[in-house]
Amino acid sequence: MINWLILINSSLVFLYGFFLTIQFAGGCSTQKERHIVGILSTAILITQVACWRLFGYTATSQLYPLISHLPIILTLVFALKKPLGMSIASLLTAYFCCQLPRWIATMFFALFGTQFSYQISYSIVIFPIYFLLKRYFAAAANKAMSYSKKSLFLFGGLPMFYYLFDYATRIYTNILYDGIRMISEFLPAAMTLFYVTFVTIYHNEVQHRNNIELQNSMLAMQFEQAKNDMFAIQQMHEQTATYRHDMRHHFIMINGYLENGEPENAVQYIKSAERDIDRITPKRYCENTAVNLVLSAFSNKGEKFGITLNIEANIPESLPIPETALCTLFSNGLENAVLATSNLSDEKEKIVHVNCQIHKGNLLIYIKNPYQGKVLFHDALPKSSRPEHGFGVKSIKMIADMHGGFCSFEAKDDIFILKVVLPIG
Repeated sequence: MINWLILINSSLVFLYGFFLTIQFAGGCSTQKERHIVGILSTAILITQVACWRLFGYTATSQLYPLISHLPIILTLVFALKKPLGMSIASLLTAYFCCQLPRWIATMFFALFGTQFSYQISYSIVIFPIYFLLKRYFAAAANKAMSYSKKSLFLFGGLPMFYYLFDYATRIYTNILYDGIRMISEFLPAAMTLFYVTFVTIYHNEVQHRNNIELQNSMLAMQFEQAKNDMFAIQQMHEQTATYRHDMRHHFIMINGYLENGEPENAVQYIKSAERDIDRITPKRYCENTAVNLVLSAFSNKGEKFGITLNIEANIPESLPIPETALCTLFSNGLENAVLATSNLSDEKEKIVHVNCQIHKGNLLIYIKNPYQGKVLFHDALPKSSRPEHGFGVKSIKMIADMHGGFCSFEAKDDIFILKVVLPIG
């Protein structure tokens, strides 16, 4: 009777570990994959029973990695197209979870003192434990393993250690049950060490990923703002075209004043029309429309603060860089320059130098402005002391990194210099 219970429980624990492995690895996505899983589980069960009958329970346990674990990993990788690392970590984690029903069965054995109570309790508790793990743990385990290579290594580290320890001290030898204190204390100590290491590194990994997501969100917001700014500037450009189109109406008005003998009113009207045209007409700095509009907008903005922008730009009409990225890049650089320069008390020093050229297949951007006070740096980036600021320089760096270029920020002798190099071909 006991032998049959052992055989049944051996089959149950295999199915328990096998299907948990599939769940941890992400499950089956097609009917074909489900058929493969069903065929494989049946084939391995038949192989286990045959080995048990031919070689006995102990030898079958020692052959288990070869006749069960290896086929499962190969099936996950080649049939279910799962990554090798995730396949191994999923199997090791499922093996680790086999300790749960074993421990509960051991508790019943301690209470009743019979092998029968151990086997029966094992058969009963393995089902609810499986469904609890499938329901509440499988998705989280798969997410943790697919989060990054580092988290996969950390997640599979403890199960790997337990797997090797279990086979070395319980399956292939009896060291675990020989009462050697160092061996008995080693596993809890190692698990504690793994736990502390895992929590620490995993926390840092999550924090790093959250910071990246926050910066991506801020960059997306700045891209959206750049699109809105471009739209507003383009509207202004269209207004200029409309105003030019309506010049004949202005000529009619001027001619009317002159015919009525009102030259003073004609002169006043001409001056008013000139102011309107200057206000809405973008200055022409380069052939690239997006860059030209941004430079023109900030030139006008600088004039409101008494700031002169000395601009030298030679940018072709088209670039293999999205207009939103260009707009965000120039807007952030010029916004910081104009803001820093506006704080100066000496009006003669309020000059911002801007130079952007194409040189040897690279877009070169150079912005130099004076500043007042002290500029603090963190990780080679200027650190803003104002709340909700400081994302502009991060956006510049992210855009440079995204396009395979680089940027630098330098503050020396009350002069701040931004340099950006972006490969364009």
